[in-house]
Amino acid sequence: MSTYGNKTVGVSAYLRDSGNPEFVPDLMTVTQPNLELLTDTISGAGINGEIDMPTYAQTASMTWESTFRRMNSVVAKLASPGQHEVETRWVTDVIDSATGAAKVVGAKRITKGFTKTLEGGSLEPNAAQEANCSLEVVYDKLIVDGETVWEIDKLNNGFTVLGVNYAQAIQDNL
Repeated sequence: MSTYGNKTVGVSAYLRDSGNPEFVPDLMTVTQPNLELLTDTISGAGINGEIDMPTYAQTASMTWESTFRRMNSVVAKLASPGQHEVETRWVTDVIDSATGAAKVVGAKRITKGFTKTLEGGSLEPNAAQEANCSLEVVYDKLIVDGETVWEIDKLNNGFTVLGVNYAQAIQDNL
């Protein structure tokens, strides 16, 4: 049975700095981190041209970004020094290809990082303030419909995709 995703039905975010999820009000959008591997160009004898070769289980800088209707006391906590943990939750509606039935699938992303920017946004009558925040990500875990898709832990050399820790060979040899 296959399902086909349609669109995001709803999204919410929770600040988890205290260990307990604290709802983040006024959330407008979340731009999720991109998973990009570090690369290096290789060339030489036996290679036709160049290859921009990904480095095994090593990721480039990752950024989590969000926009809020206004600055509020929960968002302001992201200005404090140190690592922050944000849990983004969303629901997608999907269609079952076998039956044509529609249902919703939940997903969440647990992101830990350090605040790079916290912008107050603009002020004008009849408009959202659109405060912005960006975090430099050091930990990223994506869970879709109860299944962990990946878990990237930069500070502990973890790179797990669908239950396989591809960084284990690196850890074992260090």
